[in-house]
Amino acid sequence: MRVLVIGLDGASPVLIQKWIDKLPNIKRLSESGVHGVLQSVVPPASVPAWQCFATGKNPAKIGLFGFATISRDKRLIKRQVGPDLGCLWDLSSQEGLKVGVFNVPGTYPAYPLNGFMVCGFPVPPGKDWAYPRNLMKRLDKAVDRYEVDVPLTKPSEMRGGEKAYLSQVERLHSKSVRSALLLMDWYQPDLFVLTLQGVDMVQHDFWRYMDHDSSTYSNVVQDWYVKMDEAIGELTSRVARDTYVLVMSDHGSVPVSTSFYVNEYLRSQGLLVLKNEAKVRHKGSTYTKLRELILRNFPPGSINAIYNRAPNFIARRLTTSAKIERFLTDLIENVDWNRTDAFSTGGVQANIYLNSDHQENPRKDLLSKLYQMFGTLKHPRTGENLRTVFHYRDETFSGPFTSEAPDVCVEFFAGDQKVHVNPALGSGKLWSFEPHLSAEHVRE
Repeated sequence: MRVLVIGLDGASPVLIQKWIDKLPNIKRLSESGVHGVLQSVVPPASVPAWQCFATGKNPAKIGLFGFATISRDKRLIKRQVGPDLGCLWDLSSQEGLKVGVFNVPGTYPAYPLNGFMVCGFPVPPGKDWAYPRNLMKRLDKAVDRYEVDVPLTKPSEMRGGEKAYLSQVERLHSKSVRSALLLMDWYQPDLFVLTLQGVDMVQHDFWRYMDHDSSTYSNVVQDWYVKMDEAIGELTSRVARDTYVLVMSDHGSVPVSTSFYVNEYLRSQGLLVLKNEAKVRHKGSTYTKLRELILRNFPPGSINAIYNRAPNFIARRLTTSAKIERFLTDLIENVDWNRTDAFSTGGVQANIYLNSDHQENPRKDLLSKLYQMFGTLKHPRTGENLRTVFHYRDETFSGPFTSEAPDVCVEFFAGDQKVHVNPALGSGKLWSFEPHLSAEHVRE
């Protein structure tokens, strides 16, 4: 093997440095090579960050700003990645090198190359997740049913809560590492690019416990950095001494302070208007309720089996991806576009789009108003000014898909904590002190 790239989704350079003496393999690599803190893309989310790394291009050059978004003409966009994107594994494959791509988020659907590809999340239930196709059966047999992702996003949503959730993440991680080691042996690739998800999964829900020594979960995040370091040790032990090894993350993470309902704020300022101000209609609410029913009442270990046995058209509507798509569809169908100036699709930042269908106010004036509105926000509990970071489209993006980019992406910080952006409609409130996440993505 010539090059091994190990991606640790969501790994924080701050925490790595804090615990470096407990991470001997990362320490060894950093001391024998070079290391540093880089900035991720805008927005700092798994998609498009991994694709931007693999292509060396900004999101507007590849047309990816998230797993899904809304077009300027108010359609749901789900752009898939293919060999024409020009990822480093595609270029290497075209030059005759044998390549392996494993568990990189946003790589569905798998496509032919000189080697193999095992898709990272999200993959629709019932769909092929590997190339060559027979690799699926081979991995299933080797690791007792390979799993692309944990079909649960929140411990609070599932039966057994946090303990059961950690068990699911551990199972997924174990199968991922075993699969990666097997693939190295089976294919002997010249270039192997893989990612591991465990750190990001636990940070989102267990960061809040790090400062609570009395909690059962106070060491969970640290323990998972140690697990990742052990996986790095296993993977690097299989390669030659002259193999180039790169360990990286797609974005960093920080604790969450509170949740801010960005679209409700836009409504309160008269920039977003609903067709029916009295009631927001939620499309697909039956599937949302069915998903909640399954998660709360069935043992976690049986969820994958339920998804696999359900008809595909139902199983696909029970996934987290489908939940995101339903929200975006709700936004399209509930907003009065003839009277709306701005809206947000949410994300790890407040991705704000100006409505091209309603241009009574010049774009420059609207951006100036948004700057005033967001720049003067105060923390609802402390009354202190939030630190607001603006990423304007024309300064941040360049490429053929620039017109699809948010007009401005906004991040809010309270001290060393980040404010989680919730784009939900119809909540009737601007803030929540019980945020959906315990940690959120940042660029560093």
